[in-house]
Amino acid sequence: MAKIKEHCLNKILTGLVALCVICGCLAAAAPRASAAEEIALTIKGNGVNNTVQFTMDQLKALPQKTYDYSGYNYYPSLQVFKNTTGVTLQTLFELAGGLKDNATMIKVKTPTSPYNYYTKRDLMDLPRYYFPAGEDRSDCPDWPPTTRGSEEGAVPVETMIAFIEGGKLIYGQQTPLEPTCCKGEQMNGILPGCTIEVTTEPLPQWDMPWAEPDSGTVVPGTKVKLHYGDDSLYHTRIYYTLDGSEPTVKSNIFNISYPTFRPWFNKPIPITGDITIKTRAIGLGALDSEVRTFHYNLGALACTVEGAGITTPINYAVETLKTMTQTQGTYQCGDNGQTVTLNAKGLLLSDLLEQLSVSERWKVTFISAGGEEYDGGTVQELADQRCLLAYEVDGQEVNDVSGGQTVKIQILRNSGDLSANRLRYFNTIKLVNVDDEVTINQVRLLDHSGQAATSAAPGGGYCVEAKLINDVNAAKDTFLIIQVRAGEGAGASGGGAVVGYTATQTVVDVDGCTAKAEFTLPESLSGKAYVDVFVWDNPDSHNPLGNSNHDVNFTIQ
Repeated sequence: MAKIKEHCLNKILTGLVALCVICGCLAAAAPRASAAEEIALTIKGNGVNNTVQFTMDQLKALPQKTYDYSGYNYYPSLQVFKNTTGVTLQTLFELAGGLKDNATMIKVKTPTSPYNYYTKRDLMDLPRYYFPAGEDRSDCPDWPPTTRGSEEGAVPVETMIAFIEGGKLIYGQQTPLEPTCCKGEQMNGILPGCTIEVTTEPLPQWDMPWAEPDSGTVVPGTKVKLHYGDDSLYHTRIYYTLDGSEPTVKSNIFNISYPTFRPWFNKPIPITGDITIKTRAIGLGALDSEVRTFHYNLGALACTVEGAGITTPINYAVETLKTMTQTQGTYQCGDNGQTVTLNAKGLLLSDLLEQLSVSERWKVTFISAGGEEYDGGTVQELADQRCLLAYEVDGQEVNDVSGGQTVKIQILRNSGDLSANRLRYFNTIKLVNVDDEVTINQVRLLDHSGQAATSAAPGGGYCVEAKLINDVNAAKDTFLIIQVRAGEGAGASGGGAVVGYTATQTVVDVDGCTAKAEFTLPESLSGKAYVDVFVWDNPDSHNPLGNSNHDVNFTIQ
């Protein structure tokens, strides 16, 4: 009996093995799932009751709706999508058992992109519309466009996955001017392979905007720029009001254009009187920021600082100077051949320029209200002379009238020239860069091992090293170019052909830095090669930050 049982068991095992082999062959012969059977959309997360998946065929078999959609991008130009058909998020979430009451965030991703974040309120709760009035799809010539703004004829629309542009998440506008059609927000190409994850996580909140200049007393014509973070704009807009009301999505938009598109559309706010600016950051995927309020009032112009290192002339009101560190001092001046002693109150010029990261070696030119220029010496010399922007002299506020203008400061200092120690009617301080901001201190040729060299072989590798010295007391953004010339006509001052070139935007720290560029010489070269090193502010304006260097040449052998 034992043998019979063993024989039967062996037959059973043999049959199982055969069955497995047959099944394996059948599996190997089965065709792969067609594209229509691939998962096109997955809905999951702790904010829905069930996880569901759809193939493209299943998705297209669901109830569909058709809407028109409108919205601006961040160029800005109006985008319009007519007769757009798809499946609404409401339908999809119902098939996932519905959204939970505590659902907060809707995250959408494709197989090749990270999640985009939207709050449930962004896509499901806020009323959104198609606005047909003023439908002009050309690039806006100005902002806000004068042809659009009316809500007449608004049509309610739902958020959907539309069967256009490879699958598009699309939603309507809250107002006719709302920018909703940035490709980074209304995602394209999401099908197949889209994942929508609904969560119950706590919602973050956008930071509040900031202003430049900050609240305070300013001179008439000052222009206020509003900023959010680093101004990258991603999903975040700055809304503001000037009438004291709280900003909403229907308020003015400050940053309507990306900085790399048409930044002149992001117009600074001119201050022509006492004004209150209320701001709020509003965007997708987070709660609106708290309101930040800026107050500005007008004050009399004390002085203007312009010139080297100053992108836009800076105006200072007398009231602004008074908020800085006040200095009282006694100054000996010449007046009609007599020596007079003045007791003055004001701001040391060195304290003001220190805030602007000005080099002590730069020169200062004082300019009068009538345009007369006076050489004031270097920043360091004026600091040593305790140069004072005096708004009060001998107990009286300065009010010097010149050519119909009232000048509110006198420039005082203690130098050996009594006649030069008091400048009246001067209210512009011009900085002149007479020195390198970045000095190319040392350039060397290095071989492959990092040792100093005087020659390089044709077809061989070599390295050029340049040491850069920062001549200002702040990190300096620098466009560095290192190039190598050789061939007929090449010399220390130019000529020949460029046989090696590298350029990079870099930051030269306060302590300086060392830059290296590796090159390979063409095989056919011989003779002398010459190295050029340049330091510019940027690749567009080509303004030198220091003298170029042409000290290094080497033999190709």
